Amino acid sequence: MISTRRRRFFDKQRMSEARKMLIGIDGGATRSHAVAVDSDGNVLATSQAGSLNFFGSSLGETRRSLNDLVQPLKTYLGSGNEFHRIVIGSAALFSEATPEQTEMLCLGILPLDRTRMVSDCQSAYFGASLGMAGLLVISGTGSIVVARNEAGEFYQLGGWGHLLGDAGSAYWIAVESIKAVIAAREGLGAKTALTKLVPEWFEVKELTEIVPIIYNPRFTKEKVAALAQYLSEQGGAEDELFRVICRRAGEALSEQTLRAVGLAKFRSTPISVYACGGVLEHNELVRTSFLQTLQKGIPIKLEPARLSPMLGAAIIALSDAGATLSEDLIARLETSYRGHVLPS
Repeated sequence: MISTRRRRFFDKQRMSEARKMLIGIDGGATRSHAVAVDSDGNVLATSQAGSLNFFGSSLGETRRSLNDLVQPLKTYLGSGNEFHRIVIGSAALFSEATPEQTEMLCLGILPLDRTRMVSDCQSAYFGASLGMAGLLVISGTGSIVVARNEAGEFYQLGGWGHLLGDAGSAYWIAVESIKAVIAAREGLGAKTALTKLVPEWFEVKELTEIVPIIYNPRFTKEKVAALAQYLSEQGGAEDELFRVICRRAGEALSEQTLRAVGLAKFRSTPISVYACGGVLEHNELVRTSFLQTLQKGIPIKLEPARLSPMLGAAIIALSDAGATLSEDLIARLETSYRGHVLPS
């Protein structure tokens, strides 16, 4: 028979173990999202804040965003709880953060010995694939390709940002469309319906009026990228020149993907492909071009992304904590997140 004193000790120990929580953070370039889960995969709380890209924003701003993510979780869950593992997927990184980078962002906000920072593409990959071998191709505002082979090795192409890359992205499609309109205006390109649609989206009468808008520092790359969706929805998809731009976007994404396949040296086929981001999910012209070109080069199996990048970070945290990523645990993550109400 266990004494009252020993029973209290064991009850306290079980309570402490039950309170151990893990945090997954999707630290985007514009918005960031965090989720607290327990070791069984139950979502306990979520929060959102600004960018965690400490290269695109000031360090002070990103630290404030991180604090704005963490404090609501602490408040909602109570001061007696312990964050056992924290994984941050950061848009500022190409791979695992150095200890100096982790300290720079997290010192005084999160326990450094329990915090791991990786590329937001890695957390997105784990969310989509649950860590299985395959390819994650993202085309949204920007573009990137991530390959993970059977040995667990990561290879990444793209992700250089709108000034240095992002071929096949919404930003790239928007800029190529604007260039096509300029060429048509100056007699250097074919006539196109984009000549009407582009000024219409900018709400100007003359094409030259878009110049001060685009070069205004407050007119972000995300705003430029939004033009691509507008053109696709407002009849641009019926314009031959826009169709060519979209086909080129798909081919550019496919070219990067095939290069990633060559680097990863997959042992088996077909290779699972997770096509994510607004362009690949909603622009049928780009998606068709991408898949047709890719299938000419390798046998693939198109798969739906299983979880969000935020939950992908939580999966890495759970795995780091020794949890088995069983189907039951993944199902709990899915269902508890769908039923979760954001704390006010």
